[in-house]
Amino acid sequence: MNILHTETLKGWGGEQNKVLKELIAAKKLGHKVYFICNPFAEIAKRGKKMELDVFEFEMNKKNFHKTIPFFLKFIKDKNIDILFSHGSTDSWIVAIAGNLSSKKPFLIRERHNLFVIKGYLSKLLHRKLFDKIITVSESVKNYLKDIKVKEEKNFMLPDVVDTKHFINTKPTLRKEFAIPDNAIVVGIFTSLYKQKGVYDFFEVAKKILKKYDNVYTVFGGNYSEKVKREIDDFFEKENYDKKRVIWTGFKEDAASVMKDFDIFLFPTHIEGLGTVIIEAMTSKLPVIVYDKGPMNILVKNGLNGFTVPFLDTKKLTEAASLLIENKDLRKKMGKKSFEIAYVNFVEDVLINRMKKLLGKISAEIS
Repeated sequence: MNILHTETLKGWGGEQNKVLKELIAAKKLGHKVYFICNPFAEIAKRGKKMELDVFEFEMNKKNFHKTIPFFLKFIKDKNIDILFSHGSTDSWIVAIAGNLSSKKPFLIRERHNLFVIKGYLSKLLHRKLFDKIITVSESVKNYLKDIKVKEEKNFMLPDVVDTKHFINTKPTLRKEFAIPDNAIVVGIFTSLYKQKGVYDFFEVAKKILKKYDNVYTVFGGNYSEKVKREIDDFFEKENYDKKRVIWTGFKEDAASVMKDFDIFLFPTHIEGLGTVIIEAMTSKLPVIVYDKGPMNILVKNGLNGFTVPFLDTKKLTEAASLLIENKDLRKKMGKKSFEIAYVNFVEDVLINRMKKLLGKISAEIS
């Protein structure tokens, strides 16, 4: 079959990573795959490196008069059988163009997160204009049921991690930032904004940096200058040892950073699946999260990390302190993290689920 995926977001994160994995999985299964994204997006650069058929076309909410004709022509010229949309804007484009097309391709909307779907039209989009909704976790599936998306329209396609890459990658964080070998690194790796728990992490960092001389905290990934400035100002004002507060900035390879962590502290407020948690587990790390789905599905309290009550930074600090003070517990939980990730989130899982999905669709449209 001829399969087209779309994505409008220009940045890089778990969603974009998963899009490329799905394209590769379908390609390995023998299908012809195409990808449309915005110009100069990070995913375009990576997709081309993987030798995928990438097409860059400006997609935004103000140029539907250009994108709809472009998509109608693309669907016809490439004889597209299935369309996958991943972002908000491209989902509207796919829904409109797909339903207008004489080809009538099978339309799929993938939900990567648990962000609230606002407004009647957006809910209608999910209920009526797509043939199937892909969910990445039970939490997303249950949310869609709450907004009256029929259960038979849902298909779960969880994310996976390239375990071989994580096993073979050598960490570079400690060397790059001159972190001593005997230091204990408590880190987060994400886009650093409020919903990802950056301020919660900061509250814990204040306490553990004051309590332990051998602890370094690492803010890994993209961040806003405003957030960084706020946090830097606090550490300067309170006379903390600033060399123990590391900002990595954007890093293309999460494994090279996270494999130098000792503890993964990820007090995110909302996730679709939490791919970065799986990456931390594959890095053999104990993980600390809030006790809410889907984070508490990946992290079993007391087994491969700790789950604490939502927004309770005191409990977050207690969990971090327990792991800082107990190397054997860190190793034991890290080992269990890897075992869980290796069984449930390897590449074969995605390929098998993708094969099942495309088999079902092929039977429906033939």
